Amino acid sequence: MRDKRRAKKWKIQEKRAIFLAFFFFISSFFFCMAQSADDLGSAATKAERARKRAGDFESNAYFPSEWEAAEGQYTRAILMSNIGNAIGVYNEAADAFDRLFELSIPLYAQAREDEIMALRGYLIALGARDSFHEYLLDADITALLAYTLYEAKEYYPARDSAVLALQKFSVLETAFNAWLVRVEIQERGFAGYDSENFDLGGEILNGAMDAYMAGDFAGAQKKAETALSTFNLALLTAWASYAELRSSLAEGERLAALDMRTDIAAKEFFNMADSDNKTALDLLESKKYEDAAKLFINAEAMFVIASITTLEKRRNAAAAIRNANEKIQESDEIARNAGKPIN
Repeated sequence: MRDKRRAKKWKIQEKRAIFLAFFFFISSFFFCMAQSADDLGSAATKAERARKRAGDFESNAYFPSEWEAAEGQYTRAILMSNIGNAIGVYNEAADAFDRLFELSIPLYAQAREDEIMALRGYLIALGARDSFHEYLLDADITALLAYTLYEAKEYYPARDSAVLALQKFSVLETAFNAWLVRVEIQERGFAGYDSENFDLGGEILNGAMDAYMAGDFAGAQKKAETALSTFNLALLTAWASYAELRSSLAEGERLAALDMRTDIAAKEFFNMADSDNKTALDLLESKKYEDAAKLFINAEAMFVIASITTLEKRRNAAAAIRNANEKIQESDEIARNAGKPIN
């Protein structure tokens, strides 16, 4: 009886041992699976971050073939069913993207610097230091900050500062172009031809610069573009009116020249003037007002030259006639004196 009890107790203990062993096996299996899943997730996140960072600094543009190879590794890792292999390939892809990032950083920084310096050089060459000193200084400070951050390897803040500096210089380029058109209108004495748009352009440009100093660069850019188009419209209107005026003046000189028969007496000059005048009329018809006005001025001048030449020829002819008459009179007098007896 005692043996039966022992045997029964042993079987119970044996079952318990088997259950515990099975439990620990299952627990270890799921623990390993969970650990592998965590490792896979970490590797995938690492690769994704490396890929994003390299893409943010345009590695795909600077090194397209190397980028394609890294992309291939990344895609293969996503499709792999074996967790261990996928982890390894994710890590390889991350390393490849990191290498591309390191190679791209100096190229990206140089490209942004070149863009900024091109706009800055344009502004300085046209005299922005005098008229836009305050705004140019502000943009310079932002560009210098971007350079300092790149040197400190603070790449994302540096990138943002470079983008901001480029945005500022872009606004200043448009605004300064508008300012230059305004100056041209004033210097040519054209403000009165379209005073409404001239004054409106000034108001809009002031608003653009206020927006710039307030940090609203998108609004400043839009207003600067509007100011530029408004000034250009005022200038176009002025050139159109001015061309019509020069056309009238050239036509007046042409008619005066014809009255003086300069087409005969100073044919060469008249023909040059007439050719310029006809070309200017065609340009006026084509709404190329500036070119037309300048050519009308040339034509007007040549018609005047033809008239002056004709007058000079007439004066010379009159003087020649007078000289001839004087010589005839002298000859007649000599002849008369020759026939008189000598006392």
